[in-house]
Amino acid sequence: GNRMTVFASIKSFILILLPLIIFHEFGHYFSARFFKIKVLEFGFGFPPKLFSIWSGKNSLFIEKQLLEKYKNFSPKKYLFVKTKLIYNQLSVEDIYDSKKEIPISLNKDIIEISSHYYENGKIYFKEMQWSFNLLPLGGFVRPFGEEDSDHPESFFIKKPYERLIVLISGVLINFLLPFLLFFVAFLLPGQIQKSDLIIMEVIKNSPAYNSGLKSGDKILSVNGRSVNDMSSLQKNITSSLGEDIEIKIERGIPNVFSDSWEEKFYYNGDIKYFSSKPRWNPPEGQGALGISIYSSNPTRIDPGYGVIDSIKESFFSVIQLFDLSINSIKAMIAGSTNPQFSGPSAVGPVGISQITGQIAVAEIKLKDKIMIFVELTSILSLSLAVINLLPIPALDGGRILFVLIEILRNGKKVSPDKERLVHGMGFIFMLTLLFIITAQDIIRIYQGIELVG
Repeated sequence: GNRMTVFASIKSFILILLPLIIFHEFGHYFSARFFKIKVLEFGFGFPPKLFSIWSGKNSLFIEKQLLEKYKNFSPKKYLFVKTKLIYNQLSVEDIYDSKKEIPISLNKDIIEISSHYYENGKIYFKEMQWSFNLLPLGGFVRPFGEEDSDHPESFFIKKPYERLIVLISGVLINFLLPFLLFFVAFLLPGQIQKSDLIIMEVIKNSPAYNSGLKSGDKILSVNGRSVNDMSSLQKNITSSLGEDIEIKIERGIPNVFSDSWEEKFYYNGDIKYFSSKPRWNPPEGQGALGISIYSSNPTRIDPGYGVIDSIKESFFSVIQLFDLSINSIKAMIAGSTNPQFSGPSAVGPVGISQITGQIAVAEIKLKDKIMIFVELTSILSLSLAVINLLPIPALDGGRILFVLIEILRNGKKVSPDKERLVHGMGFIFMLTLLFIITAQDIIRIYQGIELVG
């Protein structure tokens, strides 16, 4: 039943969101490494920490007077060191055996180390931890020296444009991923569903009625793109709300002698083109165009996309998804009576008015599942990118804004305390928002198709 679907949606939501967030964080991680910024921790999920795997071998010079202190601590598994430059060599300035010992003022320049030992005037250790945390929904990269540091490998000391690139790189991956996923999905062999979409009725004075569409018209393409099934028709319409679209149809000829079970229309190649403008706010119970559709004659076809076609299709699909997401956010903000924005009663991410007749679904094949999966992942990936770019505190967009302010103020930074406070509050806000927006979309898209499992 419906509750199952919602549960399946939430399960899929989490299973898809996790890799997206981790990919996003790897964007930050690799760009930070590229600019020689020390990364102290890559977190899977959010603390409390369950366990860590350590990497990143490094060493520091240690002076004689500190060596005694180190030797007392050396049985301890983890130590905390504060570094400074002495005669241009990175050296240990002080060493602590527990977090509690560290004076608060020093907290920011402390490096936690593990697997440490002493040899010839230096201590050797691992300083980068891959931590696995209890709260699964998320991930983070903790660079060294985010505020106020003179360490050559600190985030703070890097040029503004370098920090900007590190901050943008996560979002960049979320933007690029959908192109890659669609490209691969289109290249994969396999058949896709195709049904005849036939207009059953046209509501008086609706956009469809005014443009001359009639019942019996078989919809062939929208804006020059063939529509193979209900959901592709809906997507084409909803990504163009308020804009003129060109609908290509084959005119149906009423079959006077048809008994109820026979086809009501027959077709002899009478092709016509109509221009119509889907509405943002149709009257109660109507869809954007004011038609109801009968979907019949389900078959499977092999689109057979080559490399070039797959690239074209992937661009088109990502841009269309982008338009859809923008429209559904607009609808949320401005309010829209369009049924596709009102929960599961609408079909697919974007519904036309209630569909009568059978919904033509030849059985769901692997290729269909892959396409739905790719679409869902891409919607989430793009939402994640867009939301992350908003100048909201705690998100990359908020941090990016602070760096841009700094560049505009000729290198004068905003005080770290102010920045931190602003970030903390924004984060919670964003997770809630992301869930609200996507949960709606997902529940609509699924309608009982179980992706995972």
